[in-house]
Amino acid sequence: MSTLILGFGKTGRALYDYLKSENDYVKNGLLLIYDDLAEQVNDLQDENAVFFNKQNEEILFDKYFKDIKQCIISPGIARNHNIILKLKKQNISIYGEIEFAYKNLKKKDSKIIAITGTNGKTTTATLCKSAIDKAGLGGKTFVGGNLGVPFISGVKDKDFEDFILEISSFQLEWVYDFKPDIAVLLNIEDDHLDRYINFDEYRLMKYKLFKNLKYNDVAVLNQGDYNSYVLKGVIGSNAIVYGFDENKCDVFYKDGVMRLRLKDICGFDADISLKNVVDKRKFVIEDMMAAACSLILYGIAPDIIKGAFEDYKLLRHRVEYIGNIENIDFYDDSKATNPSAVISALGSFDLLNGGGEGAGIVLILGGKDKGFDYECMVEPIKRSVKACVLMGETKEILENVLNGHMDLITADDMEDAVKKSFNYLKNNIKAGGAGTVLLSPASSSFDMFKDYNERGDVFRKCFEKLKNNFFEKV
Repeated sequence: MSTLILGFGKTGRALYDYLKSENDYVKNGLLLIYDDLAEQVNDLQDENAVFFNKQNEEILFDKYFKDIKQCIISPGIARNHNIILKLKKQNISIYGEIEFAYKNLKKKDSKIIAITGTNGKTTTATLCKSAIDKAGLGGKTFVGGNLGVPFISGVKDKDFEDFILEISSFQLEWVYDFKPDIAVLLNIEDDHLDRYINFDEYRLMKYKLFKNLKYNDVAVLNQGDYNSYVLKGVIGSNAIVYGFDENKCDVFYKDGVMRLRLKDICGFDADISLKNVVDKRKFVIEDMMAAACSLILYGIAPDIIKGAFEDYKLLRHRVEYIGNIENIDFYDDSKATNPSAVISALGSFDLLNGGGEGAGIVLILGGKDKGFDYECMVEPIKRSVKACVLMGETKEILENVLNGHMDLITADDMEDAVKKSFNYLKNNIKAGGAGTVLLSPASSSFDMFKDYNERGDVFRKCFEKLKNNFFEKV
């Protein structure tokens, strides 16, 4: 009997490496690998593995399909992929990489912290990694998942005892028994509506992270997000609630200090000063509270957490400062691939209480259409933004939603968007005034770019080109 790996990107290759090292080919049969793109499977030579793509998939169906005992799916594979539909008809077991890695954990007492959410999960996982490394536990604690290195690679490396995982909704689609000891839900906002039937289906995928928790496990929930906080009364485990309301939260932020009231769960309370943290924007503080809950429960001392947070630098492409031209600042928030991330970014500029005509923000929006309802952005944008520059596949959709609320400009590409944003501000802010160009697209990047990293990098290059050309003329 054979194992089929479906999808051969980063996750598929990690699965292949694990199976190749563990597989008894005589007993368990060949490794079968399928990927839609031929160039992704031609570079491996392995007499015990057979590679397939669209060009030779009929051979897979005719010759090998009947011998498949299980299929392990990469998260990028849609649930209606024709291979999956055929597997279901044959009642062949289907696992996601997260589930498969969990089933193959050799150390059954391993602690697992799993972090999910629409926005902030990479920041939270990165904060955890910083504290883990500062505590000298990097050699025994794996930090990965959707962030960087797949879970299965951590399982393959026998040195790791515990796991901190960033988990996406795509990775949760094919989990059954996976159970973390600490499950963190940061927020759930409209996202991936090109993948799911509606918001409710997307939300239920996130909730699968909590379905196997036991009474002695812990759920970490965001009081400021309804779809997270609502789980407090329905999950069969301990719940820690974090946020800014000290009357409702076990962990809250007040007067520059994060206050953790966790004596009933971990035996002590603690205060962690954030006064020396450079970036105190609301979404960063929220992610720090979520990370602190996880780290305290894992056994990391408060002073270690404090030091890690003080050393923290905001992730690239997440409201990242790029530079200034003539008193106009440029910020890269290419990671904002949904409306809620844009609203969060605008809030981080502390302009929501005094925006509108007084706000010198030009917002660059647009990308691949993911089926969002963009109406939720209208009021925050009206309060904070002077003009929007629209580009990409969604520019006409956004134009229809935003028309009449602020100045709208269309752009052909990123270079055009950067130039038009800068020129608009130069022509519309008062002499000596300041302005901001913010790339925060509210859409994925795949209409024009490989990913949000490339989109942000192109934005930076366009800024540098504009800056060089501007000062050459001066």
